[in-house]
Amino acid sequence: MHDAQARKLAPDSRLALAILLWIPISGVRAQPTLEVRDSVVFEESSDNYLVYPGSVVPDGTGGFLVTDYRQPRVFHYSAEGVLIRGYGERGQGPGEWEEAQIALPHGSGHVLVLSWKPFAVQRFDRQSGRFVERFPLRGYVESAAVEEDRDELWLSGPHYTPRSAVRRLQLGDEEAEPVVDLPGAYTEGSPVGGMFNSVPFTRWADTLLVAFMPLRDVILAGDDGRELDRFVVPAVHRRQAPADPAAAIEESLEGGDYFGTFSLFSLTRGVHRRPDGSFLLVHGDFTGDDPPLRTETLWVSVVHQDRSSACPDARLSPESHPVIGFEGDALLVLEQVLRGGDAATVLRRIAVGTDGCDWIPLTR
Repeated sequence: MHDAQARKLAPDSRLALAILLWIPISGVRAQPTLEVRDSVVFEESSDNYLVYPGSVVPDGTGGFLVTDYRQPRVFHYSAEGVLIRGYGERGQGPGEWEEAQIALPHGSGHVLVLSWKPFAVQRFDRQSGRFVERFPLRGYVESAAVEEDRDELWLSGPHYTPRSAVRRLQLGDEEAEPVVDLPGAYTEGSPVGGMFNSVPFTRWADTLLVAFMPLRDVILAGDDGRELDRFVVPAVHRRQAPADPAAAIEESLEGGDYFGTFSLFSLTRGVHRRPDGSFLLVHGDFTGDDPPLRTETLWVSVVHQDRSSACPDARLSPESHPVIGFEGDALLVLEQVLRGGDAATVLRRIAVGTDGCDWIPLTR
């Protein structure tokens, strides 16, 4: 699958990749509609190819920044999927790392790469790919957002000292400021925080919407950390998380089924605020007996602008390891797929419609 020589996609195969990946579900409830707007095949060669993509982020001008869990490079693609340049290389020095977690555009002139080994924010010149400077991070980051006109980052992922889920970091400062606290289920000693450390969030104006991978509650908070609202998006077709996920996890672990624990309930993969004020939430169902676990199904839900109701659980069936991103009002799904014996990395922009939805009240 990852043999670089097998990654050349025949031109006449491109049309076949623009397929609809969702499966309607019969029943009383009408889910959101999912329609592929377009598909982009990323250019790859024997020298530059993706192995196991980790994140995909729009670059602000139509292109995309893609990280890879299995190699140190960050790849910058145009809107047409042409490789523009790469950032970084393997090592521990300036502009080097073992793994890039997230890459973000920063204004029109720079790209920020959040790296692992070392934990750092590394700034690159967007046009030349030249390394500019590096800022230390205290630990692993699951999600991030950057202020376009300021050196200010918003970071998420369980951080136990101090006990925070979302933090604000001024580049150059040694410590990030805690903003949103961890829920009680993430207390030290609980299996929740140790196994499910993804905290996807979205930020706009002075507000944050934060989800916790195994928990039901979605939290709306001010950028001062003050909780403004808390709600649960109904589960119509996806696996419902129990009220006490820690107990369910401990029972599974006691039975010796460690990897099966990840398939107990649908897990929040992404949160996004659309231009019309509505929200997209994406949940995933994992399966497998050993790592890497496979994403069996993605569930796409829309929360109404006024946060009174939701249209939940449109089903999306990926072919391989899907990477989730967002662009405007669209969902982005990046996958590596096989077509006629050739492997290709494909990005699909998926429109999420709500005409005809059955809107269900949120639970508070």
